[in-house]
Amino acid sequence: MNILISAVTVETGCGSSIEQAAAAAERAIAEAGSTPEQIDALINTGVYRDSNMVEPAMSALIQQRAGIGLEYRSGDVPCLSFDLMNGACGVLNAIQVSQALLQAPTVHRVLVVSGDSHPSKSTEPQAGFPITPAGAALLLEKSDGPGGFGELHISSTAETPAPVGYVRLPEMGSAGRSTIVVDRTASTVEDLLHHAVSAASEALEVAGAERVVLICSRPTAEFPALLAERLGLPADAVQASAIEGDAHTSALPAAYLAARDSGKLAGADIALFVAAGAGPTAAAIAYRLPPA
Repeated sequence: MNILISAVTVETGCGSSIEQAAAAAERAIAEAGSTPEQIDALINTGVYRDSNMVEPAMSALIQQRAGIGLEYRSGDVPCLSFDLMNGACGVLNAIQVSQALLQAPTVHRVLVVSGDSHPSKSTEPQAGFPITPAGAALLLEKSDGPGGFGELHISSTAETPAPVGYVRLPEMGSAGRSTIVVDRTASTVEDLLHHAVSAASEALEVAGAERVVLICSRPTAEFPALLAERLGLPADAVQASAIEGDAHTSALPAAYLAARDSGKLAGADIALFVAAGAGPTAAAIAYRLPPA
């Protein structure tokens, strides 16, 4: 059994992480020709939340907004939904978990969603907040045909990661629901590249040296090109998100969508997904593209 991407969508222009993730989920379900009742599990990987909400899980709010599994009938298998947050690498962790979930005979479709925005939900850029608000969805399905995801490879520091995004509780006052501090100074481009090269090389070694498109996150502007160079891939093999700046947890679905729509995937064998972020940590997984 293989796991294939049956739909990918991206939403921008809204100040709410929940709204953007839910809108992307709705479009992905429709694009795949499915219905909300056919989604067996929903995994949310977004980190930065509307109004700094802690509970309930954002997945429940996104599920509700997208109308997935809201009615239960006797004999139905309820839609499982939960948050799985690992910064920019979260989508790849969710794909790994989806591979396990889809082994169950009752699970046929898993929806992986993401969405980050400033907690104020403002549509305007916020000083010091380095993430471009966006939401995305990947609909994953099991298949007996060719293609599919390989194993996830991770490289990260052995030290305890420093906090990157947090609220200063002693100072939050009445503005705590709409403020956040993001400090990325603990990681350098070299740190990120070190772990990304390690994880990506392992994934490529297993997948084989074929025609590869590098589906890459963009923690810094120069990161995708530098990573391609160090992996020995040509410059035109790299595909970052078409969204300007760092789309954080939505960066990989957005990059895959851009590669698909530009025709870059048409002549490729492998889409190599690589993300790097806080920790520092990086993750990579090879996706053997199914025949068109």
